[in-house]
Amino acid sequence: MTDRPPLLHRADLPWRVLLVLGLVFLVVSGTDLAMLWLPGRLGVPEWEYGTSSAFFDSFPMFGIGLLLLGAGARALGYRWLELTVIVLAVLTAVFMWLVAALYATVAPLVFKMAHDPVALTPLKKAAVKTAVEAVVYPLALLWLAAGVLRRPRRL
Repeated sequence: MTDRPPLLHRADLPWRVLLVLGLVFLVVSGTDLAMLWLPGRLGVPEWEYGTSSAFFDSFPMFGIGLLLLGAGARALGYRWLELTVIVLAVLTAVFMWLVAALYATVAPLVFKMAHDPVALTPLKKAAVKTAVEAVVYPLALLWLAAGVLRRPRRL
C-alpha cells in the first residue's frame, strides 16, 4: 500500500477544492460571458451599449473563479496553471479595456437616441456604474496576475 494519508486528512485538500471550484466558476461564467457576445451585432448602438454593460455586470463570478484557480494553483505549485491564470487575467484585462473603449464611443449615441428624460436616467446610471467597473476590474485582474506571478511557496 501507499503511505499517502486518507483523502480527508490530506493537508492540500482545501486547496484542491478551491482549485476545482475556481475551474467550475471560470467555465460556467466564461460561457455566460461568451454568450453575451454571440451572435455579434457590432454596429448597433443599443446592442453594443447593453452587451458592454451586461459584460461588466456579469464579470465578478469569472473574476472569483480566476482568483480561486490562481490561489489553488499557487498553493499546490502547479506552475503551468499559474501561467495560464496570468495569461488569462492579462488577456481579460485587455479585452475589458477594448470593451470600455467601445462603450465610451457608443454611450453618447445611445443618450441622443433616448428622447424621454425618464429613460435617460437609468442609461446614465448604467454608464457611471460601467465606467467604475471598467477601471476597477482590469486593475484587479492585473493585481491578481502580479500576485500569481511571484514564485509560489509549497505547503
